[in-house]
Amino acid sequence: MTLDEFKQSAVGRQLQPLLSDATIVAQMEAATRLGQPAVRAIDEAVAAKVGSLSFVERQHVGRWVRDVLSRRGWRPAKQLDWRGGKVFKSGAVYARVRDDEPAAADNRFTAASRHRIRSTLAAGRLDPFKPLDTVDDFLAERRAMWGER
Repeated sequence: MTLDEFKQSAVGRQLQPLLSDATIVAQMEAATRLGQPAVRAIDEAVAAKVGSLSFVERQHVGRWVRDVLSRRGWRPAKQLDWRGGKVFKSGAVYARVRDDEPAAADNRFTAASRHRIRSTLAAGRLDPFKPLDTVDDFLAERRAMWGER
Protein backbone atom coordinates (compact mmCIF):
# COMPACT_ATOMS: atom_id res chain seq x y z
CA MET A 1 0.00 0.00 0.00
CA THR A 2 1.38 3.41 -0.95
CA LEU A 3 0.91 6.59 1.03
CA ASP A 4 -1.67 7.83 -1.47
CA GLU A 5 -3.59 4.58 -1.15
CA PHE A 6 -3.44 4.89 2.64
CA LYS A 7 -4.81 8.44 2.44
CA GLN A 8 -7.79 7.08 0.45
CA SER A 9 -8.41 4.20 2.89
CA ALA A 10 -11.02 4.38 5.65
CA VAL A 11 -8.37 5.08 8.29
CA GLY A 12 -6.68 7.69 6.10
CA ARG A 13 -9.97 9.52 5.53
CA GLN A 14 -10.50 9.61 9.31
CA LEU A 15 -7.03 11.05 9.89
CA GLN A 16 -7.08 13.57 7.01
CA PRO A 17 -8.89 16.35 8.96
CA LEU A 18 -6.48 15.85 11.86
CA LEU A 19 -3.34 16.15 9.74
CA SER A 20 -4.60 19.15 7.80
CA ASP A 21 -5.67 21.14 10.90
CA ALA A 22 -3.42 24.20 11.37
CA THR A 23 -3.57 23.90 15.17
CA ILE A 24 -2.43 20.28 15.07
CA VAL A 25 0.40 21.14 12.66
CA ALA A 26 1.49 23.94 15.02
CA GLN A 27 1.50 21.44 17.90
CA MET A 28 3.66 19.06 15.85
CA GLU A 29 6.11 21.90 15.16
CA ALA A 30 6.12 22.83 18.86
CA ALA A 31 6.85 19.23 19.84
CA THR A 32 9.79 19.03 17.47
CA ARG A 33 11.11 22.39 18.69
CA LEU A 34 11.19 20.82 22.16
CA GLY A 35 13.18 17.86 20.81
CA GLN A 36 10.22 15.49 20.82
CA PRO A 37 8.87 13.44 17.90
CA ALA A 38 6.23 15.31 15.93
CA VAL A 39 3.81 12.37 16.06
CA ARG A 40 3.74 12.71 19.84
CA ALA A 41 1.55 15.78 19.35
CA ILE A 42 -1.10 13.72 17.54
CA ASP A 43 -0.81 10.48 19.53
CA GLU A 44 -3.90 10.94 21.71
CA ALA A 45 -6.01 12.40 18.91
CA VAL A 46 -5.20 9.45 16.64
CA ALA A 47 -6.05 7.03 19.46
CA ALA A 48 -9.37 8.81 19.99
CA LYS A 49 -10.26 8.79 16.27
CA VAL A 50 -9.20 5.32 15.14
CA GLY A 51 -8.05 3.39 18.20
CA SER A 52 -4.96 1.41 17.32
CA LEU A 53 -3.00 1.28 14.06
CA SER A 54 -1.06 -1.53 12.47
CA PHE A 55 2.70 -1.22 11.99
CA VAL A 56 2.27 -0.28 8.32
CA GLU A 57 -0.43 2.27 9.15
CA ARG A 58 1.82 3.90 11.75
CA GLN A 59 4.58 4.11 9.13
CA HIS A 60 2.18 5.77 6.69
CA VAL A 61 1.09 8.30 9.32
CA GLY A 62 4.77 9.09 9.92
CA ARG A 63 5.30 9.61 6.19
CA TRP A 64 2.22 11.80 6.07
CA VAL A 65 3.57 13.91 8.95
CA ARG A 66 6.90 14.18 7.09
CA ASP A 67 5.07 15.42 3.98
CA VAL A 68 3.11 18.00 5.99
CA LEU A 69 6.14 19.31 7.86
CA SER A 70 8.45 19.28 4.81
CA ARG A 71 6.09 21.70 3.08
CA ARG A 72 6.56 23.99 6.08
CA GLY A 73 10.37 23.93 6.00
CA TRP A 74 11.21 20.95 8.24
CA ARG A 75 13.27 17.82 7.54
CA PRO A 76 13.71 14.66 9.62
CA ALA A 77 16.79 15.00 11.83
CA LYS A 78 16.72 11.93 14.08
CA GLN A 79 14.54 9.09 15.33
CA LEU A 80 13.50 9.05 18.98
CA ASP A 81 11.73 6.43 21.10
CA TRP A 82 9.55 7.31 24.08
CA ARG A 83 7.30 5.53 26.57
CA GLY A 84 3.69 6.16 27.28
CA GLY A 85 2.35 6.70 23.76
CA LYS A 86 -1.09 5.29 23.06
CA VAL A 87 -0.47 4.64 19.35
CA PHE A 88 3.11 5.67 18.60
CA LYS A 89 6.21 4.50 20.48
CA SER A 90 8.76 6.35 18.33
CA GLY A 91 8.94 9.05 15.72
CA ALA A 92 11.09 11.54 13.89
CA VAL A 93 12.35 14.77 15.43
CA TYR A 94 12.59 17.45 12.75
CA ALA A 95 15.04 20.26 12.07
CA ARG A 96 14.53 23.45 10.11
CA VAL A 97 15.70 23.38 6.51
CA ARG A 98 16.08 27.14 6.47
CA ASP A 99 18.69 28.88 8.60
CA ASP A 100 16.22 31.44 9.99
CA GLU A 101 15.25 29.21 12.93
CA PRO A 102 17.47 26.59 14.58
CA ALA A 103 15.91 23.28 15.55
CA ALA A 104 15.67 22.32 19.20
CA ALA A 105 17.87 19.28 18.59
CA ASP A 106 20.64 21.56 17.28
CA ASN A 107 20.43 23.92 20.28
CA ARG A 108 22.42 21.81 22.75
CA PHE A 109 23.71 24.60 24.99
CA THR A 110 21.62 26.37 27.58
CA ALA A 111 21.96 30.09 28.23
CA ALA A 112 23.92 29.38 31.42
CA SER A 113 26.40 27.08 29.68
CA ARG A 114 26.91 29.58 26.84
CA HIS A 115 27.61 32.28 29.43
CA ARG A 116 30.14 30.03 31.19
CA ILE A 117 31.91 29.34 27.89
CA ARG A 118 32.00 33.02 26.92
CA SER A 119 33.30 34.13 30.33
CA THR A 120 35.98 31.40 30.30
CA LEU A 121 37.11 32.49 26.84
CA ALA A 122 37.08 36.16 27.85
CA ALA A 123 39.15 35.42 30.96
CA GLY A 124 41.79 33.82 28.76
CA ARG A 125 41.63 30.48 30.54
CA LEU A 126 40.88 28.65 27.30
CA ASP A 127 42.37 29.20 23.86
CA PRO A 128 39.94 27.72 21.33
CA PHE A 129 42.52 27.86 18.53
CA LYS A 130 45.34 26.06 20.34
CA PRO A 131 45.70 22.52 18.95
CA LEU A 132 45.33 19.80 21.57
CA ASP A 133 48.05 17.17 21.57
CA THR A 134 46.60 14.41 23.73
CA VAL A 135 43.38 13.30 25.35
CA ASP A 136 44.78 14.48 28.69
CA ASP A 137 45.26 17.98 27.21
CA PHE A 138 41.68 17.91 25.97
CA LEU A 139 40.34 16.84 29.37
CA ALA A 140 42.42 19.48 31.16
CA GLU A 141 41.05 22.17 28.82
CA ARG A 142 37.47 21.00 29.41
CA ARG A 143 37.90 20.89 33.17
CA ALA A 144 39.32 24.42 33.09
CA MET A 145 36.43 25.58 30.94
CA TRP A 146 33.76 24.15 33.24
CA GLY A 147 35.55 25.05 36.46
CA GLU A 148 36.18 21.45 37.45
CA ARG A 149 39.31 20.07 39.05
